Amino acid sequence: MMAVVTAVPPEDTPRWLEPWSLDEGADRARALFADAFEGEPEAIASAPGRLTIVGDHTDYSGGLTLATVTAHRTFVAARRRDDQAIRVVATRSELVDGPGPRWEGALDALEPGHPGWPSRVAGVLWALAERGYPITGVDLAIDSCVPLGTGLGSSVALGAAVGRAADAVWGLALDTEAGGVELAEACWEAENTYVGFPCGRLDPHTVLRCGDGEAALLDFSEIPPFVTRYPLYFHEYGLRLLLIDTGARREGWRDAYARRSRAAVRAAAVLGLPSLRSLKPHEALARVDALEDTPTRIRARHIVSESMRVRDTIAELSGLGPAHDRFTRIGALMLESHRSLSADYRVSTAELDLAVDSAVAAGALGARMAGAGFGGCVVALVRTGALEQVAERVVADFAAQGYARPAFLQV
Repeated sequence: MMAVVTAVPPEDTPRWLEPWSLDEGADRARALFADAFEGEPEAIASAPGRLTIVGDHTDYSGGLTLATVTAHRTFVAARRRDDQAIRVVATRSELVDGPGPRWEGALDALEPGHPGWPSRVAGVLWALAERGYPITGVDLAIDSCVPLGTGLGSSVALGAAVGRAADAVWGLALDTEAGGVELAEACWEAENTYVGFPCGRLDPHTVLRCGDGEAALLDFSEIPPFVTRYPLYFHEYGLRLLLIDTGARREGWRDAYARRSRAAVRAAAVLGLPSLRSLKPHEALARVDALEDTPTRIRARHIVSESMRVRDTIAELSGLGPAHDRFTRIGALMLESHRSLSADYRVSTAELDLAVDSAVAAGALGARMAGAGFGGCVVALVRTGALEQVAERVVADFAAQGYARPAFLQV
C-alpha cells in the first residue's frame, strides 16, 4: 500500500483554514459520539461563528452593529437521557481551560460559576431549564472548525449549537423566528450569569438570527435587539471578506473588556442618559467630546462614532450608486472603524495593526480588527483576484517583524 503524505506549506506561504461541509461536520460529531457513548445520536445540530463587518463594542451601549456568520461551524451530536446525567465529550479541549476532553455532571446540580469549557455547555442547559423548558439529562459530542481565540465567536457557536441540539432532541419549538430570539437570550444568560462574563448580546443574536449570505443589522436600543437582514452580495461583485488570524492572544482581555463596558456606562451616567444610544445623532460627538475625563471621553467617542459608521455602511450596501464607489466607501469605513478601536478604544495590538496596514497596502479596499480585540482576527474587504496577493504580503510583513505566521479564512 502506498503511504499517504500530507503536504505542509512552507513557512513563507499563506496557510488557509477551510471550513467543513455540513455533511463532514455531522459525520465527525456522529463518529465522536459513537466512540464515546456507543450507539447513534438522536440529533445533530450546528451553529456558525460570528463576524463583525462594522460595529464592535456598541452592543452594551444600545448601539448598532452590522455582522454576518462564517462557514466555519460547531457541530453537536446529542441523545437525551431519562435521568439527570449530563455527559459531554469535546475535541480541542486541550486548547482551552477545563477538565480535559470529557466532563460529566447532573442537570439538577448545575450552579453558576462552573469552571472551564464545560460551563459553555452546562450554562445553556441551565438557562433553558431556568426558563421552564422540559429537559432532562443528555449525552453530547462536540466537534468544531471555528478557530479558537480569534474573535469569531467560538464560544457562542458552541453554546448555540448545544441549544439547537437541545431543541432537536426535546422538541422545544425553538426553530422559529421567535424561538431564535428566545434561544439567543438563553445563550446570553448562560454567558453572563452561569459563566460570569459580562458580555453584550451581539454574538448569540447574530449566530442564531443571521442566515448564510446575509448581513444582520442589530439595533441594541431594544432588548432583545431588533434585527434587519440585508443580502450580503460581495461575491456577486468579485469581492470577499478575508479573515486574517494573527495568532496573537493578549492575557487579561476579559478584565479589559469589562473595564470598557463600565466606561460606557459611566459616560452615559455623566451625560444624564440611560445609554449612549440616547444621544441625538446631530449632537452626539459634540456632547461626548465635552466630557472631561479622558478615558471616558475617548471610549464614548468610539461607541457613538461606530454606530454612525454602521449607518453609513448600510446606506452604501443598499444604495444605488456605482458599485465600485460604494464598496470603496465601505472599505474606508472599515478602516476608520479600526483606527477608532485602536486609538480611542485601545483594544488593538501591534499584530492587528500590522495586519490591517499590510492588507490595505496590498490592495484591500479596507480592513479592521474583528471582535472584542486584544488579539485575534482582522477582516479585510478584498477583490477575489487579490486574495493570495494580500495574504502573501501579510505573511511576509509578519515574518519581517518576527511574528508567528498568520492563518487565513474566507467569508
